Amino acid sequence: MAFKDTNNTFSDIAVTSRLEKVNSFLKELDSIIDFDKLRPVLNRNGIAKSNVAGAPAYDNVLMFRVLLLQKYYNLLPPITLKNDQATQDALYVNLLFIRFVGLSLEDSVPDESTICRFRNSLLKNRLYDKLFNSVNKQLESKNLIAKKGKSVLIDATLIRSDNTQIKNKTKEVYKEDKKGIQTINAELNIKLEVELQSKKPSKKKIQRILNTKAHNSKTYKNAQLDTLQGIDTKDIKTSQIIIKNEEDSYNHQDKIDSEVRIGFHASKKQYTQGYKVHIAVDEQSGIIISQQTTFANTHDIDTVKTFVKDIDGMKALYADKAYNSKDIDTFLESENIENMVCLKEKQTLSQEQIKQQRKDEKPKHKIRAKVEHRFADIKTQMKGSTTKFIGLVRNNMNFTLTCIATNLRLLGQRQIRQRL
Repeated sequence: MAFKDTNNTFSDIAVTSRLEKVNSFLKELDSIIDFDKLRPVLNRNGIAKSNVAGAPAYDNVLMFRVLLLQKYYNLLPPITLKNDQATQDALYVNLLFIRFVGLSLEDSVPDESTICRFRNSLLKNRLYDKLFNSVNKQLESKNLIAKKGKSVLIDATLIRSDNTQIKNKTKEVYKEDKKGIQTINAELNIKLEVELQSKKPSKKKIQRILNTKAHNSKTYKNAQLDTLQGIDTKDIKTSQIIIKNEEDSYNHQDKIDSEVRIGFHASKKQYTQGYKVHIAVDEQSGIIISQQTTFANTHDIDTVKTFVKDIDGMKALYADKAYNSKDIDTFLESENIENMVCLKEKQTLSQEQIKQQRKDEKPKHKIRAKVEHRFADIKTQMKGSTTKFIGLVRNNMNFTLTCIATNLRLLGQRQIRQRL
């Protein structure tokens, strides 16, 4: 495949010729979706067609392509005064990028402030959700996503933030924090001592107490921030209300993220400061069909009902054992959705029963691999393991755009493989 012809100067023809042998998924994207069909959504961003001097504004579709490049090539550095400078520089020198966005070598390049204003316009006018839905409707119309009877895979992961919530603490505040944690853990120390003095100390009980102490030390900060801000970040409704009401907490002056929380990564057995992102993937195509962003300490299970409500025609739900609960079992049964959530290994099971359960569960894990692959794309290919945005609302917008980019990249690479 090749890029759509947009310019026909001698220099553009030379660029097209130079890029003919370049094997990039960017060259496939115009055959996957019609970017022009996104124009009605993008044109609602409130940006004038010309600036105060009368110069025409950059095309909104061109600017959206610029945001995709940022995702694919990690062109968005940590928060600085000019955080889009890397993108501007890349558009000056990279022929592949120039051709993908539709610029001629003779055209001017959007500067970093123009790129930043365009991205903020998507946030201000809440267009990122509409873009996600519009792109997926095109994919569905081409039968790239199942229309009905979807088997859906869901999962969540933590995105790290290096930002801090409370700065310039006094020594008195530090002492109070330490005292609070010590008070919480005092009773656990007594239980630990009793267990150690028993005739047959249980390793499992001791480890459980130690894990609880570590958990208290980490999550005390969450409780402290919730108290200061008067919210409950463990409740998913809190995240949903903030996003729905567009309560943007970003402050240009101090750039301190007051909404960062600490979450626990069960599989890695480690704590991460940042946000939690959730995706629902179409089992047939591997495409992300729904996404959510929450505080890092929100439980994975709480997103299930929202996903079921948002996704039409769900016939089966696959998820790992973190989603296994009686409440979810009852809910899926009431919605007539096949329950394919992985089972937990109970301590009461014998070794033979555990072995049989693992054998029975293996087909589920193979199917679930598709949702894990999408997170691998996001974290590894697009360097999305660390957030570069402040606040829940901005991180939600950023993750939604990341999901769009991930889907298109997947389909572009799939077309290349099919042609080889």
